[in-house]
Amino acid sequence: MKNIILILLIFSTLGCKSQNPIAENQPGIENLISDFISTDWSKVYKAKDSLLNIGKPSIPYLIKLLDNPKDFSKLKNTADLIYPGATEFYGHGWFINYDLDWIAIRAGWALENLTSQDFGFTENVITEKELIELHKKDYSKYIENGKHDVNFERTKFKELDIIIKRVKEWWKVNESKWTALNGLKEAIFSDDINRQLDAIQQMRYPRFKIKGYNQVWFDREIRERIIELNKTDNEELKLQTGYLLRK
Repeated sequence: MKNIILILLIFSTLGCKSQNPIAENQPGIENLISDFISTDWSKVYKAKDSLLNIGKPSIPYLIKLLDNPKDFSKLKNTADLIYPGATEFYGHGWFINYDLDWIAIRAGWALENLTSQDFGFTENVITEKELIELHKKDYSKYIENGKHDVNFERTKFKELDIIIKRVKEWWKVNESKWTALNGLKEAIFSDDINRQLDAIQQMRYPRFKIKGYNQVWFDREIRERIIELNKTDNEELKLQTGYLLRK
């Protein structure tokens, strides 16, 4: 009898593990969130990619990070990352226009990438064109030091309360029906050029795999809209839609 009970307990435990919504070879979402809010840039961006690949189940965890808008975690080991919290520019690098030292904005970065929404977290304090001009203008100092000192004006933090409210209201309305595929299509059919460009980037260089996204879906659902957007006067949108249509 004891042996029977032991066997039943073992099978019961195995059954519980198999029902885990997160694949067994993935770290749990809570572990990923812990890495995502750390100061180590390599951990942050790897955790962000994993959270995006998990998809919809990550969203409530990311929204929870918005509850404390004053949480600050200054990034370290950023190498040549260019973002509003950076103080040095090496003449090249990975450009991210989110003030990632603030945890709420870091969560917004992941949420906007995943949902194809534009909630307002981006901090457009300087453009790549302006950084190139800085590099040309200050090239002698760059040769001497191997870097430029930069001091971006950061203002997005002042708007966080409004932005966070916007996110939570959106999720309350969309939680039951949202999918990444629908979000992608919604962005392409929106009138928001930032959402359109971000969705096109996702299609050209996927940050994460979207279930149902394939050539058949593209041709059936959004090709005509992409052709329409390709006729725009906006040079960047025209360029990116052109690349997409050549696929």
